[in-house]
Amino acid sequence: MALERIRDLEQSFKSRDGNVYEWKAPSRWLYRYERDRGAVGMETGPGTGEFLWYVLDKNDLTTAKRRVFELINEDEF
Repeated sequence: MALERIRDLEQSFKSRDGNVYEWKAPSRWLYRYERDRGAVGMETGPGTGEFLWYVLDKNDLTTAKRRVFELINEDEF
């Protein structure tokens, strides 16, 4: 099941300092944005804690959400 809108992303975690955000895809895969890294990661397996990282062109939350949205929709098709 693909997402239709960015606001459909289910945020599951936000660090107190706002440097780390996590979202769960409808398929339950975990996606993570780390501001310090300037990248979005897709978990390589459920509960592994290992991520495949994608460096962002612009390091901000809006760009990170867009990239996560794209990754989820690519993975779902």
